[in-house]
Amino acid sequence: MAKTLVIVESPAKAKTIKKYLGNGYEVFASKGHVKDLPKKQNAVDVQNDFAETYEVIEGKEKVLEELKSAAKKADEVLLATDPDREGEAIAFHISEEIKNPKLKVARVEFHEITKKGVDHGVHNPRKLDENLYDAQRARRVLDRIVGYDVSALVWSKLAFGLSAGRVQSVALRLIVDREREVEAFVPEEYWNIAVGLAAASPPARAPFVAKLAAADGRKLEVTNGEVAAKVRADLETARYRVAKVVRREQKRNPPAPYTTSKLQQDATNYLHFGAKRTMQIAQALYEGIDLKRDGGPVGLITYMRTDSTRVSDDAIAEVRGVVAKRYGKEYVPERPNVYKSKKNAQDAHEAIRPTSVEIHPDSIKKHLKDEQYKLYKLIWNRFVASQMNPAVYDRTTVEIDVAPTVAEPAHRSYLARASGRILKFTGWLQVTEGQQEFAGEDEADGAAAAGAADGAAAAPAAEAAAADAERAAPGPAADDDAEALLPDMKEGEALVVSSPPGVVTDQKFTQPPPRYNEGSLVRELEKRGIGRPSTYAEIISKVQQRAYVEKRDGGAFQPTLLGKFVVDGLVRSNLDIMDPNFTAQMEEELDAVGAGNLKREQLLKRFYKKFREQLDKSKKLAPWKPEAEKTDLVCEECGSQMLKKWGKNGWFLSCERYPKCKATRDLSDTRGSAAVRETDISCDKCGKPMIIKTGRFGDFLSCTGYPACKNTRPVPLGVACPNCGGDLIEIRPRKKGGRTFYGCSNWNAEQKCDFKLWQKPVPVPCPQCGAKFVTRTAGKKAMLVCATKDCGFKQEIVEGEGEDGEGGGASPDAAAALSAVAAAAPAARPAAPAAAPAERAEAAAPTPGAAKDAAEKPARAARARRTAS
Repeated sequence: MAKTLVIVESPAKAKTIKKYLGNGYEVFASKGHVKDLPKKQNAVDVQNDFAETYEVIEGKEKVLEELKSAAKKADEVLLATDPDREGEAIAFHISEEIKNPKLKVARVEFHEITKKGVDHGVHNPRKLDENLYDAQRARRVLDRIVGYDVSALVWSKLAFGLSAGRVQSVALRLIVDREREVEAFVPEEYWNIAVGLAAASPPARAPFVAKLAAADGRKLEVTNGEVAAKVRADLETARYRVAKVVRREQKRNPPAPYTTSKLQQDATNYLHFGAKRTMQIAQALYEGIDLKRDGGPVGLITYMRTDSTRVSDDAIAEVRGVVAKRYGKEYVPERPNVYKSKKNAQDAHEAIRPTSVEIHPDSIKKHLKDEQYKLYKLIWNRFVASQMNPAVYDRTTVEIDVAPTVAEPAHRSYLARASGRILKFTGWLQVTEGQQEFAGEDEADGAAAAGAADGAAAAPAAEAAAADAERAAPGPAADDDAEALLPDMKEGEALVVSSPPGVVTDQKFTQPPPRYNEGSLVRELEKRGIGRPSTYAEIISKVQQRAYVEKRDGGAFQPTLLGKFVVDGLVRSNLDIMDPNFTAQMEEELDAVGAGNLKREQLLKRFYKKFREQLDKSKKLAPWKPEAEKTDLVCEECGSQMLKKWGKNGWFLSCERYPKCKATRDLSDTRGSAAVRETDISCDKCGKPMIIKTGRFGDFLSCTGYPACKNTRPVPLGVACPNCGGDLIEIRPRKKGGRTFYGCSNWNAEQKCDFKLWQKPVPVPCPQCGAKFVTRTAGKKAMLVCATKDCGFKQEIVEGEGEDGEGGGASPDAAAALSAVAAAAPAARPAAPAAAPAERAEAAAPTPGAAKDAAEKPARAARARRTAS
């Protein structure tokens, strides 16, 4: 008979832990929560200190019976659910269900699923933490109160069936506010001016390019072509003299090991994993992977929900040894690098790191799924880099006096500047394998590289926040990241214009702030203190599932019209929950409950009193939806006037005699609508031409014989299926937030074809292997990649060419073909499902915005002033 029962959350984790514990232990999994608040209004008794009524979750009865039965056979129960608030709540609920005066119950935490981590947890049991449980209960009650009451408000003011959450609504507001900034943005013209220069006297040295920085002792801002032409004329015949040469050593310190938010940001930007997918993969790495050694699964990373940069002494000692062995002693700092966690960090767990740095990603690649390998490699590289010496650059900056010689110059004098740097010592960059930007590298105050030679943390190279702030400011910006070495020059030396390039004037336009993607939204939520590591993925998932935002190509979030109406209505209602600062303060108060410094009932009473007052006032406000508008269109069924109305699925036309006449029409059927586009495709049912319409699910083909012929089809991408010859189409999953993929149009034909791609196919032949099409990847750097597995062709898409402003394959021909395809056929969307005319018209709503959003650029502070038009 087993003497000790260990209860964990995941069956995968149970299998790994059982391997380490051996005989005398039985390990069972709760499979997540076993109890929760039922979906009814009286689940929380507001009048009785917000007491909850928990019920066993439907479908978990069998699991709970198994746990009770196993507990009866044990002398001791160890509750080893995840080491966070949710895990504490699960442990409390299980202890309530298996309660027995003779049974010893203790709480243990496994911060890493390794022999060492499991042994440490088992030998260090503790009591259940009531404060942590109260914090989770308070959050759950807050979410329930806000969710039910605010959702009811949205129903009454906008449309039935909608919902609103406490934290998700604030995240949605951030997305909507950013969209409004984009819509209100007015581009400003500016000109970058540079000149190619060379030494005027022997010895001959390589020419270089200097950028114009100032005129008459002040910063130069050229905002139109006329001024640019005058400055160009001044520079072409001017005298150039080296005024100052500054050489210095520049250090770039490594970033801290990953916290949850930083991992999600880099996984979004470099692996193109969403926050939810990232956490699912990380969960599997934490729970254990079977490496075909030591008799079972092995936990590869420490717990993945953390806001701490703290690392154990043993892990630091191990990684320093690995760095010395793998890269050399010169890469190991004199003292370990120490990083400070953020001010409001809970610091309950270590940073995310490999459980053993000795397990190199490449050594276990064959045992991992591709996505697991990529994420583990990201974590391994970051942790190893965090305990290495800084990268060291030799940096040279040259200032050049420019004296015009023309009779009437635009300015009496100019200042040009050239800068370049050469990597002298790779340091921690040795392990990053080409990755350029790193989430959190800009947090100089949070990192103290104690092991650096001078004992001080160097300013980081990446400062994305400053980049976003300065993006719209007019004027040229020096590219401080240029990996180039300037020729030797002496102060006072004369220079001459070198052609090519001679004097270059380059017209630019300021760009709007970038829309949020998953990575940048997580960064913003963390910066504002909204949510916690365990909630970021759920927040992002919810706003997508509710159809309040859509993902554009490249992963940028764009709010739907529905999302804008919800935010505008809630903001007009003056609810505190829509204030990001209030939500951040609430997170701090929940932390205080978890620390035992604030009573749960005290927090809830204070919140609820004011919340009810605001909610009651908001109920008296006018409806949020726009009023119906009269049109000059006539109802095809009764001849009455049609009204333009808004429903939760978008704009549609409805007969003014509703409900006597229930005729409705898709707005894309209106005469002269820009949403209707002609094609040369014939209807396969009646032979009439088909047109492209835009509905709730995007673009689709519709027969011009409607309503007599109601045939609809997906828009083909212009690429034939390599398996059966059918058309490849874009397919969006019915589940909100699901991942879009590209498949064969014959997926539901009599002879089903299951061909599927995750990247968008582009009708451009592969220049390397001759395949009939390549695929286009999204992300910071859009790429053309051959779909043939063993080909290996990959080409970055050059900005300003090709598909919707981005193109450039392996050759000009490829770019031209890509551009032509983009012009001839817009990005496809799956057809709306076949339905009655009234149903289809109600469901159809134009997707906001037709132009692709420019992908958010990786930004550094030095070049943050501008992006190319």
